[in-house]
Amino acid sequence: MWRMGSVVLVAIIAGCAPVDSRTTTRPETPWYRSVTEPAHSDADRIMQFYDRLTAMKGGELTHEFETVREAFENDKSQLNRMKLALLLSYPGSSFRDDNAAIAMLGPFIKEKPQEGSSLRPLAMWLNSELLEVRRAEEASQQHVSKLKDEQRRAEALQLKIETSQQKAEALKQKLDAILEMEMKMIEREQSIPKKK
Repeated sequence: MWRMGSVVLVAIIAGCAPVDSRTTTRPETPWYRSVTEPAHSDADRIMQFYDRLTAMKGGELTHEFETVREAFENDKSQLNRMKLALLLSYPGSSFRDDNAAIAMLGPFIKEKPQEGSSLRPLAMWLNSELLEVRRAEEASQQHVSKLKDEQRRAEALQLKIETSQQKAEALKQKLDAILEMEMKMIEREQSIPKKK
């Protein structure tokens, strides 16, 4: 038994012998890979957000607008500000308000600390697009206003023409009546015998 115990002890001790690290067959890289998601910038998040918006319909957009508005009220971060500006300027939405969107983009453009923001170029582009839309709408409204003024003038002119035509017709009738009376008077004068 003693022999058996010493064999086991020798085996254990041999298993614990120091290993030369230069001769190991262990690979340099670990056998596992760590999975890390790439860090997304705010600009990437905004693009993903906009992609999500394009798939939404009326009710979903309204719900998303309310959610983003509440998030902005709680945390006025650059990302939340940009999300709200995108929603406020989203074409065809019931809550579209370009003036509010321009106001939301103001800090990106006017404030010095925002100059380093990754969202600033997008904010500047969106702001310039919204200003261009505003100018186009104002020009369109001016054209519509001018067109309405011209239409009113044309209608007033048409009314004057009709009134003038009615007056001319009435004058013609009076003139015809006077001519008829004059013709009758001439006929009477000619039918009366002359005195000698």
